[in-house]
Amino acid sequence: MKDPIKVGIIGVGGTIGSTTAVLAAEPNVQLVALADPDPARRKRVLDGIKGVRVFDDYRQMFDACDLDAVCIGLPTWMHAPVSQEAVELGLHVLCEKPPSNDAAELIPVTQLAADKGLIYMFVRQSRFTSQLMEGRRLVKARELGDVYYAETRWIRTRWCSARGWRHDKAKGGGVLLDLGIHAIDNVWFMMDCPRPTEVMAGLYCTFVHLAPPEQTYTADDAACGFVRFENGCTLHFAVAFSLNTTNRHTPAAGSDLVKSEIQEFHLYGTKAGLESGKLLVGTPDGVKVKPIKSPPQKANEVTLQAREFIRAIREEDEPLNPGSQAVMLMQMLDAAMKSSEIGSAVAIQPVDS
Repeated sequence: MKDPIKVGIIGVGGTIGSTTAVLAAEPNVQLVALADPDPARRKRVLDGIKGVRVFDDYRQMFDACDLDAVCIGLPTWMHAPVSQEAVELGLHVLCEKPPSNDAAELIPVTQLAADKGLIYMFVRQSRFTSQLMEGRRLVKARELGDVYYAETRWIRTRWCSARGWRHDKAKGGGVLLDLGIHAIDNVWFMMDCPRPTEVMAGLYCTFVHLAPPEQTYTADDAACGFVRFENGCTLHFAVAFSLNTTNRHTPAAGSDLVKSEIQEFHLYGTKAGLESGKLLVGTPDGVKVKPIKSPPQKANEVTLQAREFIRAIREEDEPLNPGSQAVMLMQMLDAAMKSSEIGSAVAIQPVDS
């Protein structure tokens, strides 16, 4: 594509607000329109950006504007249906995470995009950090040998969102869809995204009594489990909005209260392990600790993600965050939910089987 890529914005949640500013400054991109029902949000996101048409409803934008692509930053339950509408109109899509409520509603979107030769890309900005990129490079270069075990955690001591839908199961809320998708994908991406085959998990909704009385609180606030992959690797994950833990923190002076948050992800292979920015090389007597020198990032991860979307469109190439991986990621989350419901492991079948 030689002409400028004409982009519309649908909702400004998640990273899409900052993505809007990135695209407005990119060469060979024309930011045409933004649809969001809140005038204050539109004004905030478009501060200093001129020539962008604004709409209350994205369908009005579809009818009025000539577009090549859209970026979707709506609440979770709207992601798949709005993506489907965009693809049916022949538009490339960058959709905020999670890309859908479940894999079943996402598969038709990604298959239609593939059939039409369109780019469907899901938001996972952390993939573009130098830390994850370097970890992935080390795995692909076999610096770790055969990776057979991974751990990932994102634990908050206490958290309750002002956006009530994040705790509403019917609207795609819950910690597994909110934090779990990041935690699991961090290590899965570094592992070069092997196909998942089985999940055993438990989901819990245990802190209803601490939520504001007016808030719908029906979704999981903690989730933990194991994922097995086609290459034999096993991943252990644990995520929580609220958990009775200090996360290895200590109370501040004069207090006995701890409110903390921790994110960790580790990979272990036959030659070496990867922990907290360090490469742990195995020897007969233990592990030799080597700091990992990640190359400097040329831009922040949201900028790099937006540029990757534009590159994939222009070069008609698969993006770093393709629809096929979005489907597998949602399959893992679906299987974790089902496993918790039935109390046993759940197998994951390939989409084309």
